[in-house]
Amino acid sequence: MYQNIYELILSCRARLVYTAGAPGLEVNSAKGSGVHFEACINEKAAFEMALAGAWTAKRAACIFSAAGVYEALDPLMSSAYMGVKGGLVIAAVKEGALDVTPLGLFSKLPVLVSDGSRDGLSSTLSFAFDLSERYEIPCLVETLPPREPFERAEELKGPAGRSAFVKNPARWAAIPQFRYELHKALNEKIDRMADEFETYTGNVQLLRGKRGFITHHACGKEAPGDDVSVLALGSVFPLPQRLVSTFIDGMEEVRVVEGPYAAIGLQVKQKERIGGHVSRKGPHARKKGASGAGEVLFGLTVVRDELGPASSLNIAHGMVKSGTEGGILAVTDAEAFLHSGLPAFVNTLYNGSAYLLLIKTKGGADELEHLFGGFGFNRCFRVKTAGEIEDYHGEGKLTVLLYEGDL
Repeated sequence: MYQNIYELILSCRARLVYTAGAPGLEVNSAKGSGVHFEACINEKAAFEMALAGAWTAKRAACIFSAAGVYEALDPLMSSAYMGVKGGLVIAAVKEGALDVTPLGLFSKLPVLVSDGSRDGLSSTLSFAFDLSERYEIPCLVETLPPREPFERAEELKGPAGRSAFVKNPARWAAIPQFRYELHKALNEKIDRMADEFETYTGNVQLLRGKRGFITHHACGKEAPGDDVSVLALGSVFPLPQRLVSTFIDGMEEVRVVEGPYAAIGLQVKQKERIGGHVSRKGPHARKKGASGAGEVLFGLTVVRDELGPASSLNIAHGMVKSGTEGGILAVTDAEAFLHSGLPAFVNTLYNGSAYLLLIKTKGGADELEHLFGGFGFNRCFRVKTAGEIEDYHGEGKLTVLLYEGDL
């Protein structure tokens, strides 16, 4: 799956490719091609490496899962302002319910989507690199997992180009004074991209009746009915407003079909014409473990890291403070906890919140015990089986459970 995406990225003349935890990707497959490939320790490091390369006018790419993109949010959220000189594309594979489409509105990065077919993904990636270079901005591409094996690209197209980093403190430093000017320039870019997306060939209309669905390609191909019109968007942010408004005006009833976190629905101007929002997880959605799906275990409401590494801690704390009844079990893993869970844990302690936190240790139980003991937290226990979780129900205090297995 990831190898297929990698081959298509090479055919787009990318010279720097970074990933983190992409199974099946051949590290040596770029040997002799002038391409630098690197598997980094995590997505944040991978994105920062790719961003640095794109600052020097090289075409660079990241290959992540959709969930992995959320682990790179720290540098990603500022990258639209500082921009790039070479094209930078972040290819995100939708493996479960989580979409990257909502990130466009928050990060101000353009978001394109693909259905995972070879032709669709190839044209989307090619357009994304071109868009990124022309507007000097990173581009997010979300895709369903490729549906069939792709043959290896025979040769790379075009010259490799030379590195060229131009010193510009007003751009790369981005202190508040400079950030204001960058913000104005970014808004102008977004307006121009929105106009360009009005005629983007990845946006497809199928007119069959007066009931209409607005969706995007990564939601899957389930047909809503033979008499239902569909506007399937290949560009989610910025939204092509004229295209969407024209479609809505031609319908008697319109619904928006996308993931559990709205991206299209928030941008539609004619909100009074939208009859409802249908959440679709897609054909590859995870069958269990989605925190928004009402998962319950031993009478505990389960919260998982659906919004980023160790996000379950902040969500659980928020649920406690908002008066959610019953016990809450936040589930994360050791890597995610060390990545960004410590600030959330300290915040929970400081505000006197109480829930169960289960950390899947992956062999790191001793280190975690030493960590918690180092700052005087003594409610840390090891559990050998998932069934032991029930013994800690109703503790009424923040409690950490270290578990070697999966849950």
